[in-house]
Formats: sequence, C-alpha cells, structure tokens
Amino acid sequence: MDCVVALRSIRYDLLDYIQQKVAVDFHPGLQHPAGFVYMQRRHRVTCTLGRYRTRQDLGINGYLVQTESGQVFFLYFDPREHPVDRRGCLGNWVLSFRILDDLELMVLYREDRKMLLNMSLKRIVDFHGHLCPDLVIGAKVAHYAQALVAGNGQASELGAVVAENCTSALDAIQVLLGMTMGNRRLTIINYGKHNYTLIMNGRRPGHRLALRPLDFPDGESYIDLAQKIASDNATLDDVVAMQRLLDDRTCWLLARRPEDLFDITRVIGAQIQTEVPTVLAICAQCGQPTLRHRGVEYDGGIWCLPCFRKIHRNNCLPYLH
Repeated sequence: MDCVVALRSIRYDLLDYIQQKVAVDFHPGLQHPAGFVYMQRRHRVTCTLGRYRTRQDLGINGYLVQTESGQVFFLYFDPREHPVDRRGCLGNWVLSFRILDDLELMVLYREDRKMLLNMSLKRIVDFHGHLCPDLVIGAKVAHYAQALVAGNGQASELGAVVAENCTSALDAIQVLLGMTMGNRRLTIINYGKHNYTLIMNGRRPGHRLALRPLDFPDGESYIDLAQKIASDNATLDDVVAMQRLLDDRTCWLLARRPEDLFDITRVIGAQIQTEVPTVLAICAQCGQPTLRHRGVEYDGGIWCLPCFRKIHRNNCLPYLH
C-alpha cells in the first residue's frame, strides 16, 4: 500500500481503531519507529509511509508505517505536558489505528480508495504508482492524440511529442502513446507549463495543446495546505485534507474533454528528431565516456558538460541547462 491509498483510506474511515499504549523501538538516527509490540507480538517496521504532526504545536510525532506483514498502522508519541522526547521517557507511544486491507473491504470501497475508473487509467496508474491531477492532464493529451490519428486513419501519423514540463503527465504520455526520451519521440523543454506539441510525420501540420487557467473552487485552501506541507508544518489531518482536494481535482479533470481543458492550435513546420545511434567520446578532462552530441568541443577535444562548467562558470550557454 502506498501513501496515497493510505491517506484515502483515512479519509473514507476504512480503519480499525486501536488507540492503545504500546512499547516502541524508535530509531534515533533514521528518525522513525523500527518496531512496536502489539497483541503480545513484535511488529517490525519495514517502511515509513509518512511523518506527521498530530497537533500544530508539536513537532513531528506521528508515523504512518508498514510492517513486515504488509499491514499499515499509525503510531504517535503523546508527550503529555512535556516536550516531545522520541526516546519515550516523558510520555507514551500510542498505536492509533490500522488501515483495513483489500480482503477486509467490500469491492466498492476498494475501488473508491484506488480510483481506478477504466483500463487505460489502470495502465498508467500501475506504471506511475497513483492517480493524481497531473497524470490525468497527461492522459487527456494522449487521448486527444489518439483521437487525432484515429480520425486520420493512420496511427503512424503521430511522430513525436514536445512537452514543456517535467510532471507526472509525462508518464501517461509514455504509457499510452509509447513516446519516450529513449526513442527520441518525447522531447522535454522544462518551462513548467502544461503545453504539449504533437508533431506529425511527413511534415503535416501538428497541434499544440496549451492548458487553460483552471478555476478550481478550492484554490485558497489548496495553496494554504501546500505551503504547510512544503514547510513541514502540516498535521496528519492537513495531509488527509490535501489528498481530498487532489482527488476532487482529479475527478473534475476526468470529467472534462481535452477541448475543455486546452487551447488547441495548429503548428506548421515542426520537425521530428529521429533516433540515432549512440556515439560516445572520451572527455578530455575526466576521461569518462560521454554522449558526443551532448559534449562541448573545446581546446582540441570533447569535454563533458560538468567539466566544461568547472572552467567556464560564467558561460551562459543555453544548451548547458
């Protein structure tokens, strides 16, 4: 179970409440519980899914953990009237709840917390790990591209995609369209924008999809929660609330057509960079192999970008970024 599914489970109250004091073996170096004793059995923690505050006035004192049996629990340290001491000498560890697994839930609730709506979405969720707004935006781009080539009658007409961001959207494009950086059919120019250019084969006009401003009703709440999480000041309730907002946005995006989300224009003259064999050259400075087309010709040799930057820190060459 990943953190997103766990947070949805907390939202839908798919929990077995325990609320018992337990003995915890806390790892001071890694700053998370290594194990705990419950029902006269020691449960070894294999993964910490999240670290949270249980109150705004406390430091990090709650841990969403997965044990070796695959079960997910929430533990927190209760400092009573004293400051948090993670060794446990000034308070008590409390095992708050366990998240119910799939076998304990009806099918309806399993689907709710996984948000798997169709097979194409399941493919990209399995690849990416979870469903989120950026992933849906990428899926909408891929669906538009598929409809475009289907209307023209030839799937081979779509040659490449140029994306102007490095978000989760790219995973949907890679899975649904088969465009990857490895086959050079996906080019990334990271401007931080959800803009995508679909380049067609045979110098046919392409299409550019530019995401429109999305007027979500939860804008202020979303920004406030995002700032809390980014500054490590969020409580578990804050993180669960953020997951609810993300899920609401995901559902809103899923219900829209690509034409509702993007400004779509024709693009003339866009060309495809075809896949070429890898050619390596030895860097004249460090002696390591480097892609020749990504190296810099300097002082009679080929230099890799890190070595070239070391001696030309003030150079502002665009292809070095």
